Amino acid sequence: MAADLAVNRELLQLAIDNQPFTRWTGAELVDVEAGRVSLKMTFRPEDMTQHHGFLHGGLIAFLADNVAAYAAATVVGDVLSAQFNLNFLSPGVGEAFIAEGTVVKAGKRQVVVGVEVCSLPEEKLIATAQAVVLPAGAVSKTAA
Repeated sequence: MAADLAVNRELLQLAIDNQPFTRWTGAELVDVEAGRVSLKMTFRPEDMTQHHGFLHGGLIAFLADNVAAYAAATVVGDVLSAQFNLNFLSPGVGEAFIAEGTVVKAGKRQVVVGVEVCSLPEEKLIATAQAVVLPAGAVSKTAA
């Protein structure tokens, strides 16, 4: 799609600032370039754990979903997540977590993005995902 539709770092930061849940997580942009975005979240054990004390899987899914959407947005503009598949590889143990999304293929109707989520400081791979993200223009505004 046209380069003028692509989203830059400032627009991604504005999206983060306007999403209450994302603000609550404290997620921050690390790297932003066309087709690739990294998102980091500091671990707060008092409110981000599951029953074994690991990072809750829902927060790992959040990182994967958001970084996939952000990576797609750098190429095609405003987007909506359509589908993603997440594989947990290791428990979420670390001081922080970083997710990197990389566009695999961008088309007019969908963008396929690969994601890796790692714990920090060890940089241990804890999850992988593949997402299908839709350009918002490809979605009917009247769909229920």
